[in-house]
Amino acid sequence: MPSNIAEGSSRQSNKDFARFLEIAIGSAYEVETQILISSDLGFITPEDLIELSNMLNEIIKMTSRFRATLL
Repeated sequence: MPSNIAEGSSRQSNKDFARFLEIAIGSAYEVETQILISSDLGFITPEDLIELSNMLNEIIKMTSRFRATLL
């Protein structure tokens, strides 16, 4: 996610930057999948799953709001 945002920030237009923020949001959902798999396999506790999911959802919301300001 941070790499997508960094790459997008170097673009010449807000439209291009917004596209990279969209890609970063997609990456966040990939991370969510990995968190769920980690939970299913017992690598993280149910409490960690909730905490990580909540934090990730906040990041998605913030990125989505930022993206909306560029369009």
